[in-house]
Amino acid sequence: MTQGLLAGLASLAIALGLLIIGLPNKNGESPRFLRSYAAPMFYPPIILIFFALGIAEVIVWAMAPR
Repeated sequence: MTQGLLAGLASLAIALGLLIIGLPNKNGESPRFLRSYAAPMFYPPIILIFFALGIAEVIVWAMAPR
């Protein structure tokens, strides 16, 4: 039962970490790995997938009968 909660919290932590890593610096420049051709198209959906998985796992854990 707590496995769902742990998986959800881990997914949310990964999503938050990816979001923080991808923020621009003080000069407004993107991180080096986001300057390639396809990275700006794939990076945001990956973050959204981890957020969705994490939120879904936490909701399923909260709704499970105890």
